[in-house]
Amino acid sequence: MYPDDLFREFDRLFAELSLPAGSHARRGSFNPNADVYVTSGGRTIFVQIELAGVDRDNIKLVVEGRTLYLAGVRGSDAHGAEAVMQKEIEHGYFFKKIPLPMAVEADAAKAEYSGGMLTVKLPVAHTSSMLVSDRAEIRMVVRGRS
Repeated sequence: MYPDDLFREFDRLFAELSLPAGSHARRGSFNPNADVYVTSGGRTIFVQIELAGVDRDNIKLVVEGRTLYLAGVRGSDAHGAEAVMQKEIEHGYFFKKIPLPMAVEADAAKAEYSGGMLTVKLPVAHTSSMLVSDRAEIRMVVRGRS
């Protein structure tokens, strides 16, 4: 899959916001695990997401209002197998809608992807009047191997 294909898929999935929380966007998808926490000083929201085996170029993050959207794809890693003996790792597209506990400064958000873990740092907004139409894509820095 090429990045342009991923972005088109993300836009399609973004339009399906009426999906219930935790539901799969379609067959062949998976729902990555995520933790959300706030620093003790209450100035930063951290989101950690398990994305083992996902290529960094196949991940897209967008903040809109008080929601973080994550979309991407994890390709199959069957290594040319002739027969599958056990299959537990989910592959395919993923789309996750993560509610944030408070408004954030989306333009100052940072994301790092290392060791299969994506960590998103979202500075809490000084004012809590973030409009729902505010939308910002988050750029990522890759440290180590993905």
